[in-house]
Formats: sequence, structure tokens, C-alpha cells
Amino acid sequence: MNFSENLHLESKVTGPLPIINHFINHLGLYQILSEHLPPKPKQTLPYADAILLFVRNILIERHPLYQLSEWASRYDPKLIGLGANSTSILNDDRVGRSLDTLFKADRSTMLTEIVLQTISAFNVNLSQVHNDSTTVTVFGKYKKAGMYKGKPSVVLIQGHNKDHRPDLKQLLFCLTVSRDGAVPIHYKAYDGNTTDDTTHIQTWESIRKITGHSDFIYVADSKLCTRKQMTHITKEGGKLICVLPKTRKEIKLFKDWIQSHNPAWEELLRKPGYSESKGKFNVYWGIESPIASSEKDRIIWILSSEKKEQDEHTRQRRMRKTIAELARLKDKTGKRRLKTEEQIRKAVTAIFKNYKSEGWFDWDLIVNEVELIKQKGRGRPGKNTEYIRVIKQIWTFEASPNDTKIQSDAAYDGIFPLITNISSKDLPMKSVLLKYKYQPFIEKRHEQLKSVFEAMPVFLKLPHRIEALMFVYFIVLLINALIERELRLAMKRNEIQSLPLYPEKRKCKYPTTERIISLYANQSKHVLMDKDRMVKVFNDPLSAIQELVLSLLVIPVDYYLKYKMS
Repeated sequence: MNFSENLHLESKVTGPLPIINHFINHLGLYQILSEHLPPKPKQTLPYADAILLFVRNILIERHPLYQLSEWASRYDPKLIGLGANSTSILNDDRVGRSLDTLFKADRSTMLTEIVLQTISAFNVNLSQVHNDSTTVTVFGKYKKAGMYKGKPSVVLIQGHNKDHRPDLKQLLFCLTVSRDGAVPIHYKAYDGNTTDDTTHIQTWESIRKITGHSDFIYVADSKLCTRKQMTHITKEGGKLICVLPKTRKEIKLFKDWIQSHNPAWEELLRKPGYSESKGKFNVYWGIESPIASSEKDRIIWILSSEKKEQDEHTRQRRMRKTIAELARLKDKTGKRRLKTEEQIRKAVTAIFKNYKSEGWFDWDLIVNEVELIKQKGRGRPGKNTEYIRVIKQIWTFEASPNDTKIQSDAAYDGIFPLITNISSKDLPMKSVLLKYKYQPFIEKRHEQLKSVFEAMPVFLKLPHRIEALMFVYFIVLLINALIERELRLAMKRNEIQSLPLYPEKRKCKYPTTERIISLYANQSKHVLMDKDRMVKVFNDPLSAIQELVLSLLVIPVDYYLKYKMS
């Protein structure tokens, strides 16, 4: 058999791109972005293509802008939206300019159009939504005031940092998701020093605009519980559920009441807990507060057996650490910088503050008088040297646990209050609890934003580009959530309990998009070429589980393999 000397093999990675493109197409993202980000005449890389390429990159393997060309060279240009163009057109300036254009565009309208298309294409239920915020921390000085071509941008500034980096600047990323699959339906980037208790009215109004009505249940954390925000939502016909803040007077009244009363708890829910292997369950009980909140809203007191154990262990741990620190501090009193009354008081208070344990201890400053023999006068002592007795005061302290305070605090272990403006007739206690318990799913989206998709560190220097980048991350989170939701719904319809997606084909009950991307990461297409002539195309064969996942996502195998090499 004769072979041409010009035969060579060209290979490009297919990976999960056909799956991602399937969802991009169903969302109509290219059309929406192209309408709001129209390209310039003879523009080599249209803005919409650049933004969607950035979306694909973050979903698969996040890289800085200056590495996009290197990353894209591994893939068929048509799969990443470059058409017949070479990946050499990709550079940080081109993609950076697309972020400039995205910042100047009407992102609010784009967001609404994308979400409405999401609801239509994937039938997402918005009868209940969940809101929470996180901080995106940045490294660098950054300008105090953000402005680009006359349009203000978010101000990167220090604030209450949820990444525990108060030394760094940040922005606040506020996200709202549906109860149906935790699908992102709204986001907003705020200045870094914005507090959560000022964002809910604007968010709620945006959700009302998207849904076209006020009759959805808005669930959030305790920062929603301010008179201004709750009154606004109630007045406009909205429904809300949140946790009552610890600072509210209703908390103190209940803590005082429970010291001398035995509440008639009603069991609401029993779920396998973290000690399931030992036969333990997390049991939730509830009671309706006979007294409404100061806003005339309904308060429900919830008792969790798992939280009760956690609260007890937390208190014991803090007390042990406090006692150990106090013992070390006491050994140092009277030495160096722990001699005066003020120095010791400050050090003891700092320990209590660090471990949040002051309420469990009694303590007091004490002074000990010590008799010392000192030489009278100066000079070297001799046989005629006179000595005198001197009384010296040495400050120290005494601290001990207060059993009465500890028992009083323990009576509230495991209890947390929910507040809602929905009547018990319309929503029983158990339903209120179940609706609130979906709140941790939005925290999972924040975790994916920061760890899976590596929103930090931010590789951009200009605040307005960082603000535009948050819009890109919203699209990333949206596609991520939809892939995950569609697969899990299909598994439920087909009564599939788990899929072998973990290493060594271990079972996965709740597949994530990260697992799906990993499943297809090494799939490639190979083309045998004779000079410039295509001889034959080879695709890496799909495994049984890969074909099953495609069928569950309603993506034909031919669709996955249909793309031709450039």
C-alpha cells in the first residue's frame, strides 16, 4: 500500500463545547448580545462572539485574557464561535474592548431579555425566589471613583468582606435564583461598601418586572428584615420569608420567656442528619409566636435538633479556648505590657471578644499587695547599707464560668426565628420552613462563582471592565445551573438514581455541570489530511455514559459530532 509523504493528522479538542453551545443556542444569547452589542464595520471579532468565547472559556477552564489565544488554539474555531478565523486574532485588547462595549450597553435590558428567554425555553418556575450576596475581592489599589466615558462604574472599596480579607478592596455581588433548580434570574454589582440591607427593594422590583406580578415568595437572609424593605414589599402585594435578626427586641423577649416556660413544640419535619449512620435524624419543631413583630408580621420559632447539638458544641469549644487563653494571660500579668489596670482589662476583653464568650463568664480585676525589701538610696550595697520594706501593688484578674448564664443561654440552643407576611391560613409552619430551607442552594452558586469558575483573583485593572465581567459571570452561572437542572430533571423522569460520573465509575446522585464538563474534557476530533485535502475524519468514540448523558440532555449524538474541522 502506497502512502503519500504529505499525509498528516490534525487534532482538535471537542470537549463539552457542543453541550455548552446547545444551551447558548436555546437561550438565544448570540442574537441578544448582537442586538445590544452591534459590531463595527469590518470588525474581525464581533463583540458578541468575544463575550461568548469568554463565557465558554470560564465554563471549561478559566484563563486570563492574555492566555485566551493559547487556550482557544486547542479547539476547533467553529466550536468556540470564531468561524473560519484563526485564533491568532484573540488578544487581551480585543476581548478587553468587548468588555468596554458591554459596560456601556444597556445590561439591565439584556438581563431581562435573557431571563425571559430562559423562562420560556426551559419552563423555569418563578413562584419562589431566593436572594443572597457575596463579595468579590480584588487585589490592587484601584481608583476610588469608577467612571468610564461619563458612565459611573462600581467603586472598588473596602467594606464588610465575606472572604475574611478586610485588608482588600471588593465589590458586592447580589444574586437571585429560582426555587426551581437554583437558576440565576437576576444579579446586581454594587460598590464594595454597600450593605445588604439596602439592596432588597431594588432587587424585588427587578424580579417583579421580570415576572410581571408581585405574587411570588421572596426569600432572603436577615438583612431583608428592616421596616423600610418589608413594608415596601408588603405594601406592593409581595410575599416574603426571612430570618429575624439577632438584634431585634423580639429575640430578647422570647429568650426571657423561654427561661420559665416549656413551649408546646410541634414536630414539622424529620430528615436524615449528619449522624444518619448512627440512626440519628435532624428533627425540626415549630411554634407560632402569639405576638406579631413590630411590623405586624408573623413570627415562627423553629427548633432544630442538629442545630441544638451544634450550638452546644460551639459554646463548649469557645469556652475551652477562652479558659486556655485566660490562663496564659494570667501567667503574664505583672510583666512587660500587662502591668496596669487598663492594660489587663483591654487584654481580657479582647479574649472574650475574639471567642464571643463574655456572656458566659464572671470576671474582675484584682490587685495583690506584695512586700518587697529594697535598698535605701543608690549605689553598691555594703555592710552599712540600709534596707526598707516596700509594699508593691500587682494587678491581675480572676475569671470563672457562670453556670446560671450558661444554662440561660443553653435554653435557646437550636432555635431560630422566621418572619413572614404570609398568613398561617395561606402557608402553614411546615411550608414556611421548607421554603426557607432552600436558601443554602444560592450559597452553592456563590461557592461555584468563586471556586469552580474562579471569579477571584480578578485579572483586570479597570473597574468598569470588572463590572462588565460580572455580567459575563452571570451568564456562566446561568448556563451552569441550566445544564445541572436539565440533567437532574431527566434523571428523575427516567427514574435514574445516580450516574457513574466520579473517578473509578463511582455513583453520583446529584450531578453538577463541573462533572459533565470533566466527563467530556478529553473528547477530540482528528482529521487525516493529504496536503490541503481532507482524507478522513475520526472522532474519539463516545462511552456508554457519555451517550446516556447526551440523551438525558436531549442532545443527539450527531449534534455532538456534527461540527466540521476548519
